[in-house]
Amino acid sequence: MRLINILDVEVGSKIAKPVYDSKLSLLINKNATLTETLLNKLKQADIRHLYIEDELSKGVILEPLISDEIKLQAFVIMKNIYESQMDKVEKTADTVRESTIRELKDLVDDIITEIYSSNELKYYSTELMGAEMYHYNHAVEVMILSMLIGKKMGLDRERLLKLGMGAVLADIGKSKVPSEILNKKGKLEPAEFEEMKRHVEYSYHILKDLVGLSSLSRQIVLLHHEKLDGSGYPNGFQGDQIPLLVRIATVCDIFSAIVSDRTYNNRISVDTAIEILRSAAPTKLDQDVFGMLLQVVDIYPPGTLVELGNGQYGIVIRSNLNSPTRPILKLISKNEDLNEYKEIDLMEELTLFIKKVIPKLP
Repeated sequence: MRLINILDVEVGSKIAKPVYDSKLSLLINKNATLTETLLNKLKQADIRHLYIEDELSKGVILEPLISDEIKLQAFVIMKNIYESQMDKVEKTADTVRESTIRELKDLVDDIITEIYSSNELKYYSTELMGAEMYHYNHAVEVMILSMLIGKKMGLDRERLLKLGMGAVLADIGKSKVPSEILNKKGKLEPAEFEEMKRHVEYSYHILKDLVGLSSLSRQIVLLHHEKLDGSGYPNGFQGDQIPLLVRIATVCDIFSAIVSDRTYNNRISVDTAIEILRSAAPTKLDQDVFGMLLQVVDIYPPGTLVELGNGQYGIVIRSNLNSPTRPILKLISKNEDLNEYKEIDLMEELTLFIKKVIPKLP
């Protein structure tokens, strides 16, 4: 199994994971054979990537840390919350029902249970739907990543739940930002950026009076765009003015945004995203939280195509848990019989290193 760009997939490919449309209805099921008609449906639904089974990825297994089924349940709840806000003219109206918050909290608690039972699995983002579903997908990804890091940092279950609830609801106020600003391709004008920044205020006011949402969760909602050097918003807080749970959500929010397909931008590889965050960590982001991010995400998930420093190409078969940048590879070439490949462990081949992730073989 491997993730492939929709522009590179061929008719006749076998689908390895189900794909869903903007209504979260099943678009294409697992094991379906891709036809020209199905390919056009995928493009119309703005599906940018999908999982396939082919000779190149034969034997590659992607074992999700959080099941796709439970993530889909979370997407449904978040979609309902977003749409309930879009129907309201008042930007700060409290229209999220307490029953919805209880339902979401129960689901977040179920995800915590999966996290506790996941052993040493690394996390990778699952592509299940089109770029227009980014906001729901992003909310769920930030929630999961935040709780994974929180667990690594020793937070107890109660605080993990509060962290997860704050993270998943942090951007609910974007439902009040005009779509022409929210999905604009290119740089926002100053006035547009000021309106975009107001989403944290919209989020906070929508949620502030909910009895079922803790003050810690609401704090994350309001402050998750603050930066340690004071360059963030809405208050320009610095250093210790920013609580730990907020710092965790901030790192995860940025990371998830970079590695996701959005209506105005395509995803980039995890290793590149890590380097972007690494450059910001010393001054803007919490170094300890960033260090924990490196421990919980799979930098080179199985199925990733890579170019090595010596010019050879490979596909990642398995990760090395203790050395995430040195996975186990299957070496490949354009003229090679894929049934007779050489498997190498970069922990044993210390003169070799991954130069970059590539979208397809040249």
